[in-house]
Amino acid sequence: MIAPEPILRAGLDTVSWACIYARNQSLNESCNVKELNEVMEAIHEVPRMLTSWSDTRLREVRTHLGCFGSGRYPGSPDLVAYFNTRLSENEGEQDVDPNA
Repeated sequence: MIAPEPILRAGLDTVSWACIYARNQSLNESCNVKELNEVMEAIHEVPRMLTSWSDTRLREVRTHLGCFGSGRYPGSPDLVAYFNTRLSENEGEQDVDPNA
């Protein structure tokens, strides 16, 4: 089963944003490879989670995104905050338990 549309959109938007961030960082000569690896580690399972949906997946998506410690890298994205913002902006958010 695929994730409900609001979650699917928020998850894919977050993965896209993280990829754009990583791509842009990689253009910097002093790019922090460890940071890029951590961003990719945080997002690589999200598409699979979104396409094999279950009641526990929302929590798992947030946990995975939270593995990237944006506080360690000034100016880096907070993936969980971005996901939550995108989720609240999507239509049908009332059908999604934000605490799940």
